[in-house]
Amino acid sequence: MKRRRMRGVLVSALGLAMGAGALLAGAGTANAGTAAPTGTPGTVTLTARSSSVTDASPFTQVSVDKACPAGYRDALNVSLVVPDGRESLLASHLTGGAPYAAAPATAPVPAASGGGTIVRSIATAFSAAHVALADGTYPIHVTCANTDRTAFPEHPTSTGFIEVTGTTWQVSAHAAPAATSVRLTASPSSRVRVGRPFTLTAKVAGGVPGTVQFQADGGATVYGQPVPVVNGVATLQLTANSAPVVRSYIAIFTPTDQLGRAQAYTVLSCTFVNAPSITVTDADGTALGDTPRLTPGQQITVSAQGFRPADGETVDVAATNVYFGILPALFPSATSDSAGSVAGYTLTIPQGISAGDHTLVLLGEKTLLTLAFDFTTA
Repeated sequence: MKRRRMRGVLVSALGLAMGAGALLAGAGTANAGTAAPTGTPGTVTLTARSSSVTDASPFTQVSVDKACPAGYRDALNVSLVVPDGRESLLASHLTGGAPYAAAPATAPVPAASGGGTIVRSIATAFSAAHVALADGTYPIHVTCANTDRTAFPEHPTSTGFIEVTGTTWQVSAHAAPAATSVRLTASPSSRVRVGRPFTLTAKVAGGVPGTVQFQADGGATVYGQPVPVVNGVATLQLTANSAPVVRSYIAIFTPTDQLGRAQAYTVLSCTFVNAPSITVTDADGTALGDTPRLTPGQQITVSAQGFRPADGETVDVAATNVYFGILPALFPSATSDSAGSVAGYTLTIPQGISAGDHTLVLLGEKTLLTLAFDFTTA
């Protein structure tokens, strides 16, 4: 059904081209990309193992009163949140009770690391974050996770609290923080020309004060220090990648009031593409100039770039005014390669093609990038 719909879109585009007499080649610029967070936070229940901050595993069980979002039901992770908003691991890869597709999402926490699970004491979590252990109330994040962080980069998180006093701690009765929301956009578009700068903008709903930490690649790349939110907005200008790639960018909002407001996390996928271009050669490999005259049965080879890289995309191929000077011809589709290019695509000019002006059109099904090459027949 998808192929039929896309072919319908292509035929419609060809019809518009014929009616308007317009060239379909263009940059394929999309609207500004936007990403919103996955899932909504739930209420966290923490079950203490002991009251010592040095206990190797502070909890016997963690629970959230909601199911984990689809795609994030493989494991639960538990982290201490230090005052600057960074997370420091307390328990990773909890899988008892997985998949967490029903409420409550509950996992037992082992007393020691093993079997792919790591547990830490509260004191160790402070030390690992290079933060001095101090009295106070601290957020505890329980996060739903997929074991494939690259393909599933979101961070669906619910928040509970603990209170630290000296060398002891206890579960806090502090009310769950109010949910916050951050929306991430790329300007001028989430489809960026290789080598060109672009801007990430994080907009915090309600203008809640705080900071935004910008990251990429599932958190493997961190861009400088957190950016203060001013009038509900934090921005970061970046230079585009030097090669075609699909890359994920992250905005982590940390509210100034971490006891009253929850953190927010969102991911935006950006596609970096080469400058769109199309080249057509004859059977001898000679490049054809502008609007060449071709003959029925002639073989030509098409190379084009500017489509989606990495996992690629299907590229539909057609020509205008082929039959009766009105109807288009549809050719077998191509697939863009890891660089977003279609290389060495060969087709034969139909024997029954009408005399006159024609346009060879390539249309990317994901990017909707449209490239065109004009030619004539006698």
